[in-house]
Formats: sequence, C-alpha cells, structure tokens
Amino acid sequence: MTLPIAFQRTLHIRETATTTTTGERTMVARFHFNDLCKSHNLGSSDFRAIAHQFHTVILEGIPLLTRREHDQARRFITLVDELYEAGCCLMCEASTVPDAIFDNGEDAEEAHRDEFGGGVVEEESVENVETKVGEALGTDVTQNNDLTVGGMASVRELSFAFRRAASRLTEMCSKPWWERQREAK
Repeated sequence: MTLPIAFQRTLHIRETATTTTTGERTMVARFHFNDLCKSHNLGSSDFRAIAHQFHTVILEGIPLLTRREHDQARRFITLVDELYEAGCCLMCEASTVPDAIFDNGEDAEEAHRDEFGGGVVEEESVENVETKVGEALGTDVTQNNDLTVGGMASVRELSFAFRRAASRLTEMCSKPWWERQREAK
C-alpha cells in the first residue's frame, strides 16, 4: 500500500490488512522500527498520517534506546505520541518491557558531550582559549561537570519524554485500551 504523507510524499507500507469485526472494517499496518525511526525523512506529520489511516499498528524490532541514539529515540517518542493521540491500538515486539526500552543509566555528562561536544580543553596544548563550555560567550555553566544549563535541560527533557512514552506504550498495548478503542469506533 502507498500512503500519502506530508509534503506531497508517499510512504510505501509493505504489510497491511483489512479486518472486519462486528461489521466494521479495520485497517492494520505492520512496520519494523528501522523503517519508521531510523529514517531521517519521517516526522510527526508523517506519523500522524499513519495514525489516521490505521486503527491498529504492529511495530517490530524496537531496540533498547539510550541517549546516544537520541535521533531514533525522539522519532520513536513522536511516533508513540501521534499513535496515542489518534487512539490507535498498538502491538509491539521489543527487546524489553516498555519501562526499560529507554536506558537512562548513561552518564548525563557523557551523553551531553557526545550530543553537543565541548568540555574542558587541555591548557597545555592551547593558550588563551576558553576552558569551559560557553565561558567566552558568558553562557551559564552548571556547577556539575561543566555542562551548560541548556544541555542539562535537554537531558532532563529527553528523560521526561522517555517516561511519558513508556507509560503510553504500556497503556496502548493493554486490553482496556483496546476495548475502549473498539467501543469508540
């Protein structure tokens, strides 16, 4: 099936089905995580098109995600949000339970530096160069390992989004959710 998505583009969906239960037709689509969340071409409006076309989405191959895969994690969170808001039913095949899909055990300093670069410059190798992130520009620097305030906020924001998505995944895959969505149709 070819689904029209944002900006006059289309998305080829390899596996779709139409089922009939209690006299109503229901569209189902099956995706692999990589097809939706590793692609740099898909975003919220594309996921919204999927959510409005399909009552049920089957998503396979959801890996354990850390802040190192922040692009994939953010796309996955956006996908979950769009499916949730549209009231889609979701079936997932993942490497672990929803609460553990997002690994927050990574050190915040390391994650920030990997994502944004920066840190302390060795003074022996360079003279008269800023030694802390943002020092020359007067940017606030936290007292915790020289992370910028904005960088720490980004890490905290992603952690909140992880928790919200895990909660939504648990709810969307539950029997009560499926029953409510079936009654709403």
